[in-house]
Amino acid sequence: MARIRSIKPEFWTDEKVVALSPLARLLFIGMWNFVDDEGRADFSPARLKMQILPADSADVSELLGEIRREKLIEVYAIDGKEYFQVRGFAKHQKVDARRASKLPPMPNCAELRRIAPTDQGRDQGKEGIKDNSEANASGASAPIDFEKLAFERGKDVLGKTAGGVIARLKNEKCKTWPATVAVIEEAATKQSPMEWVQGVLRKADPDEAIYRNVL
Repeated sequence: MARIRSIKPEFWTDEKVVALSPLARLLFIGMWNFVDDEGRADFSPARLKMQILPADSADVSELLGEIRREKLIEVYAIDGKEYFQVRGFAKHQKVDARRASKLPPMPNCAELRRIAPTDQGRDQGKEGIKDNSEANASGASAPIDFEKLAFERGKDVLGKTAGGVIARLKNEKCKTWPATVAVIEEAATKQSPMEWVQGVLRKADPDEAIYRNVL
């Protein structure tokens, strides 16, 4: 669930922030809206792209690389699942009735396993995914397989038998897999995700911003 956050005036002249490109600065601010009250969230470049920069032709991998180089976030893995932590979040964000995070904390420095951000941007519309060994040999991350992401995330949100609905969503409404992922992420914020998606398929929910922007 997205949350309202505040920006301190000194943010704009912070040396680390000034070192970022303007779009990386915007992405960093946007990330605050999608972390919990302790500054943590699942690490998914594809999801961040759709949540914060859905209409921009931006290489989120490069932008996240800028943010990480300035040590404004840390990316880590616990039991094979990736998360990120906004550094100093609790110190800089005043949150009334702060809720404890449901996500695991970042390991200590000796245990920290940094994960290279997934490639994003111009390759986001490509289908399929490169062999990991080839990607590692070239020093580049493999491009996101949006079709796989749509079905995996879609079944998490809509149910394990939702494969047919996900395919219809892509073929009849969204036309591309990145757009399908965006609609699925919006459905995840609804009280009844499957009913909302069925409404999208019926074109019965024209007031939803994500529906207007994506379709």
